Amino acid sequence: MLDKRLAPMHVYKLTPRTNCSECGFETCLAFATQVIVGQGDLELCPYLDQQAVLPLRAQLAEQHAAGIGVRREGFEKALQFLREEVRKWKFREVAQSLGAEYSEPEGVPTLRFTYFDQSVAVTHEDILSDSGGDLGPYDKILLYNYVIGGAVEPAGAWVGMETLPNSVSKVKSLRGHCEAPLAHKFAGRLSRLPDSIAGIGREIELREEQVDFAAEFHVLPRLGIRVLWWDEDPSEGFSARVKFLFDRKVLETLDLESLLFTCEQLTDRLLANAG
Repeated sequence: MLDKRLAPMHVYKLTPRTNCSECGFETCLAFATQVIVGQGDLELCPYLDQQAVLPLRAQLAEQHAAGIGVRREGFEKALQFLREEVRKWKFREVAQSLGAEYSEPEGVPTLRFTYFDQSVAVTHEDILSDSGGDLGPYDKILLYNYVIGGAVEPAGAWVGMETLPNSVSKVKSLRGHCEAPLAHKFAGRLSRLPDSIAGIGREIELREEQVDFAAEFHVLPRLGIRVLWWDEDPSEGFSARVKFLFDRKVLETLDLESLLFTCEQLTDRLLANAG
């Protein structure tokens, strides 16, 4: 029965495989994976043959309604596909571009790099945390996409998500899931921020921005995120505000869906640190 279920390859075969990113994902592979796990829509790709896609729609809806693709089983099928793809990569050749270290412990090609506050080891079979902590299936999908999609050296120019192509729906999610909760949590309590970012980020000074607090987080070797805070001022009628910033070349390293997931992970860590 499992073999009859849709997998990322079924969608991937219908894409143009040009990695044009018009769907909001960095690669056609990332797009196909997110569609299967219920985090992307077929309509996002303007180049899909609608007649060829038609038979997939009903089956995909049934899978998601049954929890396949939105529960761990669906994630595992996506991971199985990604492992097959990553086996085609020669880790030694891509290590430098990813900002990773290459080694072969016991003859197993391995990439090591930091993910938030931990070191992870990526092999062709799995991804493990060197600290022994558990990595969830979506974390692994994110990390495999980072390896498969490749990474570029950041440009050093910071922009909001709204400037990135095809980001309208993601901007709303970023505000609702990340910026608004962080603004509310630390409103009138910015003095708690230094302790809350300890271990995962550092405070920075921004001459070009009039902000009350700014921090930078290096989530992956080629992925940094800046978070800016403006505190509330009840006497002037100003509410607290938070803004996420990204390198302008960020979509050459990570697709939009993975970027949003990363922001949510960062938000969860900051809220947990703040108690």
